[in-house]
Amino acid sequence: MNLTALEYFREVVEAKSISKVAMNKHISQSALSQNIQKLEDEIGHQLLERSNKGVDPTEAGRILFTYSGTMLRIYKKMQEELESLTHSTEHIRINGYLSLVDYSLPCVLYKIKKKFPKYTFEMHAKGNADSITDLINELTDMCFVTEEPCDNRLDYEKIGKERIVLVANYSARIPDVLDVKDLARHEMVLLDDNSLTISNFLKHELKKINMKMDDLPIMFKVDSIPAAKSSVSNNLGICFLPYMSVKKELYEKRFKMIEIEHINLDYDIYLVTRNRNERDKPTTDVFHYFVDNGEKDFC
Repeated sequence: MNLTALEYFREVVEAKSISKVAMNKHISQSALSQNIQKLEDEIGHQLLERSNKGVDPTEAGRILFTYSGTMLRIYKKMQEELESLTHSTEHIRINGYLSLVDYSLPCVLYKIKKKFPKYTFEMHAKGNADSITDLINELTDMCFVTEEPCDNRLDYEKIGKERIVLVANYSARIPDVLDVKDLARHEMVLLDDNSLTISNFLKHELKKINMKMDDLPIMFKVDSIPAAKSSVSNNLGICFLPYMSVKKELYEKRFKMIEIEHINLDYDIYLVTRNRNERDKPTTDVFHYFVDNGEKDFC
């Protein structure tokens, strides 16, 4: 299968336009269409349908799109491993939930790189389920997740906790300490990111005191930490966020931390990799470094 044509196909599906992709790739529309046609001939099915609204995948196109991402990632990984043979390097890919990848993991990898200078690293932010799937399919070498794995093909260690704090704009007239029931009196922005478990933990803690999420004045939900931080910066509400993601704002006194009595949203961090006989030495070296040093090396 022509992988270049496969990449073109994915981009056309995502952009819903042949002309946009042709312009971005600096090729003619006819050349791009010919690539798609060759792919259709090889697959034996029509892959795209054109209409006045743009381009949409056929049922066969949707099936190909679902599997093509994995096919291209496997090909990329093969290229990286072949390149490492030539340059005597070892490439290690790590998945993790967004706040860890964005705010903490780079510091640790800097120290690991000093210890293992021939190792190269690649980080990807993904949710728990996608990270575990990539690990099983050998598309990543290890991952950080927030739920304990239950698969005998995997090794894992609990290496620390993600501390969750309630923050407000520094100028907000909110007491420094609140009882959990007082949350119902303050407007809130809810971080509802499927790679984190904050909203699920909050729901569980509220249930202990016979409260529901509907009892909270949630102004709106956001699915990313930057969006949540922007909301707090604009004084649109208080928000539960990972401490590592707001350390700078707290230090610079743009945010303030509010202590909540009788509630704990912290959760465990697990480092997961394949079983010992299924992983190479570099992955084992890095896995043990993380286990031995734990969260103390995080930023």
